[in-house]
Amino acid sequence: MSIVCRRRSAVLIGLALIAIVPCHARPIDDARKLVGSTWYTVSLLDQRAGYARSDTTLVTSAAGQPQLRVVERMRARIQLAGMPEALTLDSEVATYYDADLRPERMVMRNDEFGRVREVEAVLRDGNLEVTLRAGGEEAHKVVATTPAYGSEMQLTLAILRGEAKPGDHFDVEVFNPELVAIDHHRVAVTDRVQLPDGRAGYRVTSTSSLVPVETVNVIAADGTLVSSSTASILKMQLQEATETEALAAAAPLVLSSSIPTNKDIADYRHLALLKVRLRAGAIGVGDLIPATVRQEVVAEDGAVVVTARRLPRGTRSIPRPVTGPEFAPFLAPSELAQVNDPGIQAQAREIVGEEKDCRRAAERIVHWVFENLEKVKSEPRLVSAREILSQKSGDCTEHAILCATLCAAVGIPAKMVTGIAYAHGAFYYHAWNEIYVGEWVEMDGAWDEAAVGAGHIRMTAGGLAPESLAKLALGAGRTLGALSAEILDYKQD
Repeated sequence: MSIVCRRRSAVLIGLALIAIVPCHARPIDDARKLVGSTWYTVSLLDQRAGYARSDTTLVTSAAGQPQLRVVERMRARIQLAGMPEALTLDSEVATYYDADLRPERMVMRNDEFGRVREVEAVLRDGNLEVTLRAGGEEAHKVVATTPAYGSEMQLTLAILRGEAKPGDHFDVEVFNPELVAIDHHRVAVTDRVQLPDGRAGYRVTSTSSLVPVETVNVIAADGTLVSSSTASILKMQLQEATETEALAAAAPLVLSSSIPTNKDIADYRHLALLKVRLRAGAIGVGDLIPATVRQEVVAEDGAVVVTARRLPRGTRSIPRPVTGPEFAPFLAPSELAQVNDPGIQAQAREIVGEEKDCRRAAERIVHWVFENLEKVKSEPRLVSAREILSQKSGDCTEHAILCATLCAAVGIPAKMVTGIAYAHGAFYYHAWNEIYVGEWVEMDGAWDEAAVGAGHIRMTAGGLAPESLAKLALGAGRTLGALSAEILDYKQD
């Protein structure tokens, strides 16, 4: 499944830091000390996989006002098991700060394994006017800010002035261009540190509210970001280095979507019950595998024992369209789910015809997606429903995105589910759907299942908005390269 290797950490740009500036000289005057370049090595799962660079310069805005421009670039290489060539992720974010170091313009360009996505946000009258470009399409969005809107530059300024101290904790709202949303961050200065080269510094933790990720940063007293680590995203680590060290050859990170196990169950499509012990090394796996009506979860000495079942194919249903505020997040259009697109609407109506029963209409969509999408082993780029419908191919992620979008287009709420599924003697990271038909039912368009089998073990579920997708990816990504599985028992129907 490709979704587990798609998530990038906006480590250099997404730190939530303090928003209060003491009344000294203009903040931008002190920030002149930051002008220059810093190189970093990038490690994923404890392996060198790329490099990053931060460039800070003073510029003049179109209105003739001074600005601080910070350009942050990162490149990492990933090798998906079974694919002949390594894939490259390139990210560049340019942020323009006003004289008070408030971000007034941000431009992001990501080349995500060959798919380019651009986001530009400009602050006007208290709102961010955002333009998104991806897949040859352009969209616009207005994101409201509050007085707490700020950036990491304020903490850097406090450190430069010698005003930061251990025990300080702050809240700030930052714009996250990956999620195209305002994110509330909680930041704490935990302690002073002595760096190997003799410089003094501070260790700072930052926790996101949109995506529950903690980043640990070390910032030198001269304002330089020395290191940044995000353990829950492929153990990503940025470490200050010389240009030569940063650009030195690094092998791509090899990722596998499979998790070997101890039993080869021949007829795995007919699993009625599967009992499996899951362990993720030093990572606590208990909070990653939820108990649901279909799976029982019991903690056991650093592991969890999951008993998953195939539920009987139900008969409960309601007529479409489904309404109600609780279903709005699973019916709304997004950057990836163009629910209101004429082509999506026409295809969804053609599939369901005059069928008003939610369950039967959803089953028609799931079966149509299975029959009409060419199966590929992995599609590493994040592809929208409109593109999937046009190219008629994809891995399990593309099947799930298209199923959810087609369902929403005819008034049937649908979520995307990520987890692992058993097949051919191993577990594989996988994506499927949970669809509301009067009750939430898990269906799989990649396997043509109107009720998923016991081999499906769920980790996370949510809508197709960017922040929801980030949480979905994080749920599976936290176990990548660390999860082990031992089958304890199984039954077949």
